[in-house]
Amino acid sequence: MMRERSSTALCLNSAFFGYYAHAGFVKGLTEIGFKPARVTGSSAGAMVGALYCAGVDMDELTKLMLQLKRSDFWEGNFLSQLAKPFLRGVSRYSGLLSGKKIRRLLEPYLGGLSFADLKIPLGIAVSNVTTGRRELRTNGSVMDSVLCSMAFPGLIEVQSMEDQEFIDGGVVDHEPIKELILDRGIKEIVIHMIESSSPPARSPLLRAFNSSVTIIDHETRELKNLLALQHKKKIVRIQTITEPMGPSKAHLGPDSLARGRNSALSNRNEIMRGGTSKSEKAGGKNQSAVRNVRPGSKRRQQLKR
Repeated sequence: MMRERSSTALCLNSAFFGYYAHAGFVKGLTEIGFKPARVTGSSAGAMVGALYCAGVDMDELTKLMLQLKRSDFWEGNFLSQLAKPFLRGVSRYSGLLSGKKIRRLLEPYLGGLSFADLKIPLGIAVSNVTTGRRELRTNGSVMDSVLCSMAFPGLIEVQSMEDQEFIDGGVVDHEPIKELILDRGIKEIVIHMIESSSPPARSPLLRAFNSSVTIIDHETRELKNLLALQHKKKIVRIQTITEPMGPSKAHLGPDSLARGRNSALSNRNEIMRGGTSKSEKAGGKNQSAVRNVRPGSKRRQQLKR
């Protein structure tokens, strides 16, 4: 029996090829009988969130993820990709993939849908290159917003929508919850976070870049925690740690999907209580409870913010 949490929202974070774990997580949510009042998502979370809010059957969603092949979304080969900047013109080149194959892949599920057509209200985070602002899209074409939110710089071309240019929503906002915190009708927010178990990069330059992204993410997360505290909102972050994912690692998809599903099932009490965890009760204040599901382990960690 599906029980709607009229004051609980769900956020699916931005994660590189996190589609599998997010799909497993929302499948787990349906199995425990949880239905949020609102959903937000960024990048991979935007895609899975859109399919979930559109009412796509969970078995169909997991089947779509597990049957996904590189050829379903990849365009051309090494030589054609190498020639692409010169054929298009270096000044107009913005990514390896145009996104057209991804659009065709999602067309049977999201084609022609507007946000008003969705069964659950949805917000999609995008980075507006034209205005230099982060936006949460809640109207217009769902498909266009999803593709804009997935346009990871260098991988997918800058996307155009309503005469403006957009890139991946996760560039500036990994977990788009600001509007949920400010929504008076929302009391609790469940966030599914996907992290990779990859070791530190060998290159000092790459390590510095990765650390910069992590530091910015942590700082913005702390600010959101403070905003939530100010508005008396409860946040529960459920973390799933997967093996490093990428275009050539679809064979790891089933494991990532299973880990995401396990995160929902093993955190049923926290999710169905809307985030009233022991750590929150002890302090009598709004704090963030994080549950880590590590590869090969079910060890629980609760971090107080």
